[in-house]
Amino acid sequence: MKQMMQIYRANREAVEGFLLTTISDNPHQDFNDAHVKNFFKRLPCLSDMYVMDASGEQITPTWRRTGNDETMKGSDRGYFINRIRFDDNGNYISSPYICANSGQPKVSIAHKYSDGKIAVFDLDLVSVLTKMHLIDSNRFISKLSVSVYTLLGGGLVLLALFLGVYGLIGFVKAVLFFGDETLHYVFKSIIGITLAIAIYDLAKTILEQEVFYRSLTLEEGNEYKTLTKFLTSIIIALSIESLMVVFKVAIDDIRNMNYAFYLISGVGILILSMAVLTYVSRKKREGHE
Repeated sequence: MKQMMQIYRANREAVEGFLLTTISDNPHQDFNDAHVKNFFKRLPCLSDMYVMDASGEQITPTWRRTGNDETMKGSDRGYFINRIRFDDNGNYISSPYICANSGQPKVSIAHKYSDGKIAVFDLDLVSVLTKMHLIDSNRFISKLSVSVYTLLGGGLVLLALFLGVYGLIGFVKAVLFFGDETLHYVFKSIIGITLAIAIYDLAKTILEQEVFYRSLTLEEGNEYKTLTKFLTSIIIALSIESLMVVFKVAIDDIRNMNYAFYLISGVGILILSMAVLTYVSRKKREGHE
């Protein structure tokens, strides 16, 4: 989704020129069924359209490919009139937005005629970019990706819940069965809960960005933030595990302390890697600014 919006921004002038040329080819200002059908035929990316008067009252039904919505006729769209600015040719093109009904990215074009009537055309952004050969859109692949991400993201959520319950059970055992194994249960509990938080945060990010499209904020660096949070949780869990290994080796056989050293060294490498990642991502943001 983010890449598609970046493609639109990079080719905005060409896209807007294509849309305005297509819309301006229509000489009619009194739309009838024949004119509307012709519009939908010429513009496969057109999802719906309607006409308003100069005050913002909708004077036609909302025409869609699947049929007409007569209930919208007479609705007040003054809010739309108040926030748009027409160019010298009476045209206005909105910025891309997410449609509340379909959840898909769209762009709207408004054209003002000489008698004050305003025709509004809502176009599917994916179809627009596909028609201009800026992207290759495959609806089947898109639906398949959403299904796979939903399945795997849901599986990660279940795994996080399992680890969280496992950690809580370990804490209960530590409280109820106080003794030599108490410290062991406490450490296991902390590790289970920490990993549960890390995996849940990863699953939430996957579902938001790939399934629900709630990440369409065009904010740069979200992937670095997600990876940093995940690495932080993993480092905490491994650090606790390293501490457990040190205690066990010190009690059982000090000659095995080299294994604890290897584990702690691995944690140190992860910390250095995360520091490099944070530095690079910060420099990248500063470069964009």
